[in-house]
Parts: sequence; structure tokens; C-alpha cells
Amino acid sequence: MAALDNTLGALFIGLIFSAILNGVTLSQTWFYFSSQTRERSDPLWLRSMVVVIVILDVLHQLFISIWMYDYCVTNFGVSSALDVLPWSYYGMAYPTGAVTVIIQSFYVWRVWKLSKSFIIAGAIWAVSLAQFGTFLFYVAKVFTVPLASELSETLGPYAILVNALGASCDILIAVAMVYYLQQSRTSIKRTNHMLRSITIFTVTTGIVSSVCAIMVLSMAGAFPGTNIELTFYFMLTRLYANSFLATLNVRDHLRENAHTSGGGGIITTSNFVQPRTGPSVQRSSHELDDFPRSKYGDHEDTVISVKVDRITDTDYK
Repeated sequence: MAALDNTLGALFIGLIFSAILNGVTLSQTWFYFSSQTRERSDPLWLRSMVVVIVILDVLHQLFISIWMYDYCVTNFGVSSALDVLPWSYYGMAYPTGAVTVIIQSFYVWRVWKLSKSFIIAGAIWAVSLAQFGTFLFYVAKVFTVPLASELSETLGPYAILVNALGASCDILIAVAMVYYLQQSRTSIKRTNHMLRSITIFTVTTGIVSSVCAIMVLSMAGAFPGTNIELTFYFMLTRLYANSFLATLNVRDHLRENAHTSGGGGIITTSNFVQPRTGPSVQRSSHELDDFPRSKYGDHEDTVISVKVDRITDTDYK
């Protein structure tokens, strides 16, 4: 049997970090709903998604806590108990898979809104669904493994494949977003500044979850028969949930920057300016006469409203 540091100790460290990140998730959730107003609120489907993600995140934390209680209290001093996977393992695993596929699907939808390419978005989503399918197969095969110490040795290749697909999907999403954001650059300096901010944020959130998934598959391959990879696996769900909530919460910060930078410009989120094809087309909000006006000194200047819905996805409608 592996040493306690590599089994119980690794689980304990993972529990601590996941609990900290769970607190961050709850804080971000409070911030998200407190910013929702009657005049400016997200559609019901998006608010419902936030609720589902938070519930799954809390359930994940609950089940890994039960797992640790079973090892440290119920079976205190019973070394053989560390070789038996408790029922709470499955309660921990399923929320992880659900959170991953839901949030990756949301990001794929953002890629589609930005690119309008069903091929690109569909290919990335196929990788996400392949990961979820492999994950379900892996969890089902766990029932056939009698000892926890044999889990990584017997099913190690499947665990590596699941996390490899997850990391690949995150990287593909980040690359696609960065590419299409760069394609959307204009001659307007303020808009390009916004694009740089969104690009940096997109890369950062994508890298964090990708690195964590890579650490899981690296530890599973380097230290079979231990629980070291679970230290990172426990945090993976939290990182997905927090990146999702951060994506929603950062919009207010981007709005404030848009209002305060460069003399009152307003950056909102709708499709880029599209040329009118005929007189029957309804007048769009991007026309010059529709822009809000602001007085500077003795003259009246038009406050340009740069529509970047495909970029910031502020409204998600």
C-alpha cells in the first residue's frame, strides 16, 4: 500500500484547496446575482445555468468532504479502508463531468457567436462530448476495479485520455477565441484596447483549467497507485465554475472601462455594424442619429457606441 502522504495526505491537500475555491465560487455567485437588475439582467437560461453550476459545485465539495470524513473519522486507523473507494467517490465524479461539459458547451457557443462557423464550433464541441463520453465510460469501469490502489494502474489510460481531451478542448476554445478576436480588430483605438483586454482574459481563464487538467494526467501517469492526481482533480471543477462566473462578472468591469476610457465611449454587445441592404430594413441602433449625444464645451459631439456583441457577449441573448 502507498504511503499516507501519497494517499490520504494528497486527498487532504486537495480538499483544502477545493474548499477555498468553493468559497470563491460562492462569492462570485453573490456578486453575479447582486449585479442583476430589472433594467439589465441576463436571460433566464443563463441565470439558470449559473444556479445549476453552483449547485453541482457545492455537491462536489460536499461529497469529497464525506469521502475524507469516511477515511479520517469513520475508518480512523484502519489502513485497509484506504484501498476501498467509498460511495461518495461517485457523488464527487459525476458533478465534475457535468460541470465540465456544461461550461465547455457555453464556451463553444461563444466561439460560434464570434465566428458564425458551425464547423469550427462543432469540431470543438465534438472534442468536449468525446471527453464526456470517455469520462462516463471511465466511471462505469471503476465498478469493476476492487481496490483503489489498482485504479490508476488498471484505468490509468482512460483517466489520461479524459484529461487530455479536456485540456485539448480548453486550448482549442482559447485559440479560436483569440483568433477571431484578432480578426475583429478595427481602426478604432478604443475598440482594439477592449479586444486586447478580452483576449488576455480569455487566454488566462483557458490556461488555468488546461494546466490543471494537464497536471491531473501527468500525476496519474507519473505516480500510479497514489492519489496525487486527485489533489488537482478536486480543484478542476472549481476552476471551471470560477472561470465561467468570472466571464460573466467581468462584463461590468469592461463596461466601466469603456465609459471611462477615451472620453465617454460606450462599448456594448451586439453584432458588428452591418450595412443596410434596403430601405425596408429596420433602422438599427448603430446609425449615427441613434447614438447618444454628449456636450463638451460649446459644441455637441457624438458619443460613439461600438457594438461588439460577438466579442464581449455582454447580453448573451
